[in-house]
Amino acid sequence: MGDFEKLLQETTPLRELKRGNVVRCKVVKVEDKLIYVDLGYKVEGIIPREELPEVKPGDEIKAVILKFSRGGSPILSYKKYIESKLYALLKTAKEKNKLITGTVLSAEKDGYWVDISGLRAFLPVADAAKGLKVGKKVVANVQELQETGNGLVVRLSQKEYIKSIEKKRAEEVIENIKVGDILEAKVIKVDPEKGITLLIKGALRVFVPVEEISWNKNADVSRLVKLGQRLNVKIKRIPKDKQFVFASIRETQEHPWERAKKTIYKGATLQVKVLEHLEKGLLLSVMEGVEGFVPKDEISYDGTIPQKGSKVNALVLEFDPERRKLVLSLKRLLPKPWEEYLKLNPAGTRIKGKVFKIEGSKAFVELTSGVQGVIQRSDISWIKSVKIEDVLELNKEYEFMVLGLDGKYVKLGVKQLSENPLDLIFKKYKVGDKVTLKVKAIHSFGAFLQFEEGLDGLLPISEIPKGTKLQEKQEVEVRIIELSQEKITLSMKEAEPQEETSTSSGDKGFTLGDLFKKIKI
Repeated sequence: MGDFEKLLQETTPLRELKRGNVVRCKVVKVEDKLIYVDLGYKVEGIIPREELPEVKPGDEIKAVILKFSRGGSPILSYKKYIESKLYALLKTAKEKNKLITGTVLSAEKDGYWVDISGLRAFLPVADAAKGLKVGKKVVANVQELQETGNGLVVRLSQKEYIKSIEKKRAEEVIENIKVGDILEAKVIKVDPEKGITLLIKGALRVFVPVEEISWNKNADVSRLVKLGQRLNVKIKRIPKDKQFVFASIRETQEHPWERAKKTIYKGATLQVKVLEHLEKGLLLSVMEGVEGFVPKDEISYDGTIPQKGSKVNALVLEFDPERRKLVLSLKRLLPKPWEEYLKLNPAGTRIKGKVFKIEGSKAFVELTSGVQGVIQRSDISWIKSVKIEDVLELNKEYEFMVLGLDGKYVKLGVKQLSENPLDLIFKKYKVGDKVTLKVKAIHSFGAFLQFEEGLDGLLPISEIPKGTKLQEKQEVEVRIIELSQEKITLSMKEAEPQEETSTSSGDKGFTLGDLFKKIKI
């Protein structure tokens, strides 16, 4: 037995100083590693300095006797005293999920050390509120409580406390808002497929579905909004349980079709973007939230279709903002292929093409992609009685002469490839000349005789001697009594005085056109 223990036996009951006892003592000396305290006896007790880093001489504290040194000095622990005092309190707090308070002692990379009435507890960063600093008060739950050989291990968490605070603040916010309110909110989560979550007044969570973010249904959500961005939202729906508030961003902005009224009108030229290739045409993006449609036959002249995503110019054909209708044309802003063709092949140019359709008194010719030609019957032959089918066949290629434009068609001719027979007749014959011609057709008003140049002359019944009977293919000697662009008149009679031959009475007064109409040639 040591001298100190003997002295204790002599001066005080041993039951007052033994292992586990809590004693009141006074700090008498503080060294680097040890603190010496007066227990009220002639021998001082010892406490590790690390347990009371802030203590100074004269301070009165309580501690637990852990053991006695070989020299008989009591070894005490302030930490054990605190732990024994707080254990029951912390255990109850953990079991009943009650909140406790403390003060941040220090901050480390993975968490904070918190002082709870002298006991050091650890608060991980993941479980702590943001912005904690040394000296700041902490309210938390006891997440872990263990007794070890080195004392109590206490781990704290502020998660539930934070949730409760947020819930309370959210309840306060939601009580003061209503459907239709426009409020500022901060983006805290972005889901490009579903929508975005925002925080109003740092407390109330609201959700904006992807279709309520932008008037443009094809917009890229990840490009429109960013985490931390502050946006205005319009409250759309508050459920009865007030747990999931729905909002809209696009409804805080002017409706696109209303905005479109300011810049879009029939006849306007717009720069647009190709969104989709549809069976009946193209879907175009005109501006955010405004789409237009291009019918298939308004895309291009040659069947070319612009790529998806490309930017093109479009002409407004129809604009009805009330019905959300916008019809556009691309090809009407493009050079007309037939006009471009005519620039390269002006009137008088010889070209080749394939006949693809004969319809009535017209024939249609394929020239190049998107360019077609048309031939009227009157341009087929210098001989008026010739039909289109007599000269042209379907699906055959021919040479034609460009005459100009006929609407969206290049006007073509065949007869223009050769000299006008009437011009040849004017060069070869004159009024009064005698010629031998073959009878082509006989009618009640006379007969038609054919020149070798291919044109017909009229032999009126009045110019046929009485008693003369003509037959088709019969060769007859006649005299030219009239020669003009309109008609060629013939006579089998001998020459008469000028005043008689120049009369306009009788059958000689008919033009070739009049006679053609009469016999329906």
